[in-house]
Amino acid sequence: MIERIIAHRVYAKNADKTINQPKISTKLIELDAKAQNSLESRLTKALGNKSHGIEMSITQTNEGSFFYTATQIMFDSDSEFITKTATFANSLTKAQSTTNAPGGVLIVAQGRVGSDSKRFLAVIKAEPQDGFETSENNDFISMNYIDELLMTDANRLYKIGFLVEEINRPKTEINVANFRAFLFDHLMTSLEARKAASYFYQNFLDMSIAESSKKLTQDFFYLTRNFIDSSGMTDEEKLDAHEALRVTLKNKDATLSVNDFAQKHLSMQFQNQYEIFMEKKDFPLNSITKDIEYIEKKLKTRRKYCFNNDVIILTPSNKTEEYLSFNFSEDKMYTLVTIKGLLQRQE
Repeated sequence: MIERIIAHRVYAKNADKTINQPKISTKLIELDAKAQNSLESRLTKALGNKSHGIEMSITQTNEGSFFYTATQIMFDSDSEFITKTATFANSLTKAQSTTNAPGGVLIVAQGRVGSDSKRFLAVIKAEPQDGFETSENNDFISMNYIDELLMTDANRLYKIGFLVEEINRPKTEINVANFRAFLFDHLMTSLEARKAASYFYQNFLDMSIAESSKKLTQDFFYLTRNFIDSSGMTDEEKLDAHEALRVTLKNKDATLSVNDFAQKHLSMQFQNQYEIFMEKKDFPLNSITKDIEYIEKKLKTRRKYCFNNDVIILTPSNKTEEYLSFNFSEDKMYTLVTIKGLLQRQE
């Protein structure tokens, strides 16, 4: 639930490439219940489990960094909240001054989320667009032009940085390890997360995509594999699920999500079990950026040898020649297979 909110206006750089100073607000915004519910719904859709919002690494925590200021704000009075959010407007203006980024409205919202009321702070850069509204009067419907609309649900022309405290602690015990950071950018797609504007997440939010993605992708691979092996699936279902995991990690999609893998590749019986399993292992349920560097060798396709009597031998993709050899009988009716290894199990 949003507890307080303010908006500042930021501008694109001037034609001569000089900085156009932001317009700073000195009052909090009072939203009615409908408006607040709508804004909270936008945040949920952008950063929830089924969205393209991704978890980020926090790279800077020193005084003056986004993390430092944001975590201080969570405990500050309204007057301090207003003053310190103005520094965000100045920081964003500076961050986008070396780009051709458009202007917009910087919205800063603070509140609590979840059953345990975790503190959060969200910064939203909303880019305006125009549109129309309609009104009805008896048998007449009119249209009125609106030159500035923000955060429409259809076009979603906005970026969100979201910082949430995992366990509520006093201001004197602020620690980066107790916070998680998330990003949504309308430029991101399921195929390309790195289209996200770096001026926003890197220069303004002091966050990084790359630092966490390799480890999270590795964790996704091993945890999902462990779930499949320990589940009540049939042997055939396990084989299909393992292959689906390999293909999911090898395809061109830029993001991974537990929900997406469950919906696409697991039967109804196991979808919820899988999500609960991953959540218990503290794996994020939102989308993550995929980077297979740590597990690339594990994803290579097994080499398959097929015989004319439907017998199939599968081997690791590399060093096959070291594991087995083939020879043929004199009458060419039999293949003699020599395997360097002992039979371990039958599946």
